[in-house]
Amino acid sequence: MIFISDIHHGLDSLSTLPKDKGPLVILGDLINWIDYRNGEGIAKDVFGEENVTELMKLRKKHDFSKRKKMWEQLFSEDRELKQQKIQDSIYKQYEDVFKLLKNFEVFLIPGNVDSLEILEETKTKNVTNIDGKVLDYKNIKLGFAGGGVPTPINARGEISEEEFKTKLEKLGNVDIICTHAPPFIDELITDVITNKKEQGWESLKTFIENKKPKFSLFGDVHQPKAYEWILGSTKCINIGYFRSTSSYLDLESLKI
Repeated sequence: MIFISDIHHGLDSLSTLPKDKGPLVILGDLINWIDYRNGEGIAKDVFGEENVTELMKLRKKHDFSKRKKMWEQLFSEDRELKQQKIQDSIYKQYEDVFKLLKNFEVFLIPGNVDSLEILEETKTKNVTNIDGKVLDYKNIKLGFAGGGVPTPINARGEISEEEFKTKLEKLGNVDIICTHAPPFIDELITDVITNKKEQGWESLKTFIENKKPKFSLFGDVHQPKAYEWILGSTKCINIGYFRSTSSYLDLESLKI
């Protein structure tokens, strides 16, 4: 079994995945809205490079008020046409990703940019949405809790802290807890490029402290201050920004 996160329509990276390592687990964010390294993504295709460059600057500054106003302006003309273009692009990106994964057994959870409705429509028969469930694999219990942390951006895949907490509590005791976003620990939620704290789950931190899983696996923060952290007896691991790194985590590398 191997784990990846934050595919963000990284088709070249997907084509490098080994097919002899067992099931593939994806911890969210299959589509690419904006790549903050170069601006590529659905937003650029719909709104143009200049607008996306400005949106990126405001996001990196965490100036969400100006960013919200800019989005309102961008949608002020031809709203229905732009929304249709976005919807069509989302469908296409999911279809592209699932086509490349047709030879894998895939388990996944949604991330903050994911559209759950379109994901469910486009996923192929080899793909299982395992959000909110426990998987027993080779006598290892893996718990899954997807969704993005609520932010001022209000991305399509965000859920409330309370909803996420309820999802965690239903999992019970597990050996590995798999989420999209990290526990709320400064070093894990701080992005070294923006030098700002991104999103993390307070309830996940509490869950780890109380349930003491052996590992916490997640993605979401693309350039974290720390990729690994020890919380009590649990090792927390950011498994990486797959679109950029093409890296995966092999379950066999974890000592359980």
